[in-house]
Amino acid sequence: MAPEADRVPQADVLHADYAHHYKPFETSRRKLNYYYFRLQVEGQCQAYVNGEIVAVHPGDLLLYRPGDTAFIRFERTPEQPLGKALISGNYYMSCRGAWLDEWWDCSPKPTKINIPLGESVLSIFKEIVQEQRRMKEKDAAISDYLLRVFCLSIGRTIGELQERGRSTPPLVHRMKQFIMENAASPFRLEDVAKHAGISVPRAVALFKSACNQTIMQYALEVRLSIACDRIKFTMTNLEKIAESTGFGSYTYFHRVFRSRFGISPKQYRERQ
Repeated sequence: MAPEADRVPQADVLHADYAHHYKPFETSRRKLNYYYFRLQVEGQCQAYVNGEIVAVHPGDLLLYRPGDTAFIRFERTPEQPLGKALISGNYYMSCRGAWLDEWWDCSPKPTKINIPLGESVLSIFKEIVQEQRRMKEKDAAISDYLLRVFCLSIGRTIGELQERGRSTPPLVHRMKQFIMENAASPFRLEDVAKHAGISVPRAVALFKSACNQTIMQYALEVRLSIACDRIKFTMTNLEKIAESTGFGSYTYFHRVFRSRFGISPKQYRERQ
């Protein structure tokens, strides 16, 4: 009798690694014959998603299936300095297998979702990359099971995000989406209300009633979350992190961070 591992559908990692981009570049548009997963962790880029080019920020996970068209563009933004500064950093993986086909078909999968970089999805992605880098020592069975755990974790995250969206009033959900997408840039209450299509007083009252916190308190939480992820998972200096997460100055960032966590950003990084 064949071993159990030989009788179950397989999940095969073809290639997985981490990529840095320091110069503007774009890939060719190509129709895939494998599954392709890409997680943005530093900087940003643009990608072809559902027929249009969209911005991809830290925490954005791209999910392409065989037959999808993939295209990635790396451009330096006005906020990014010239020279050898990092434009984009991401984990990526190509894979295939009957188990993946079944997993994908069991429920709808978005092409792009945003996940907290501190979640298990990132940790598992790193484990898969490390296993692929073993070259001759890498174990296909380990990669197989890691990939399955990765996919199941994604499925759970998608379900949690969808459930959270259903329990949140649509207008509040739109305001939250605007804040998450624009947290790294200065914005006003008027901007949030305009995006939701309502007045500022109504936006303020509706958000406070649904979330039990103000719009700006929520924005501060989002910015702190992004900053924590960048401190833990990148080597970007703390001043740059303060500037790129909407705090403006390191002095203000330091004060808010210490007030929230009881330690400085530098101490937080040293403890990771």
